[in-house]
Amino acid sequence: MLEGMATGAGDVVGFRFDGEMTADDYAGTLIPALRDAQSSHPVLRILFVIVDFHGWRPHGYWERLKDWPGIGKVDRIAIVGGEKWEEWMNLLPGLFVGFTGIDVRYFTEGHLDAAIDWLRQPIAIEPERA
Repeated sequence: MLEGMATGAGDVVGFRFDGEMTADDYAGTLIPALRDAQSSHPVLRILFVIVDFHGWRPHGYWERLKDWPGIGKVDRIAIVGGEKWEEWMNLLPGLFVGFTGIDVRYFTEGHLDAAIDWLRQPIAIEPERA
């Protein structure tokens, strides 16, 4: 089950994830929330708090997020999860590979504030070289 969660920042769209993402979660919760945020923010950041990760299926709804037309507006994704999530990440380190141009970082359970702080940080602009 996927449900929206408040983050305290309009350009940071938060989700609490418990279980396995379904078609309804993807089409009824995730994409509408991202579209709403996209309409008023030029750059988006996404927070996923993984509560009870039951697994990942190749070519599932996590994969479909990569093909969402608005993904080009996302510059950061923070994922917060517990021990089970860490265990799965050791087996599937490429779960979020392919999000070209997006900085994806993982935070352990209990570090939600650090994840939100990181998402809120402005992007450093590199000076132009002559």
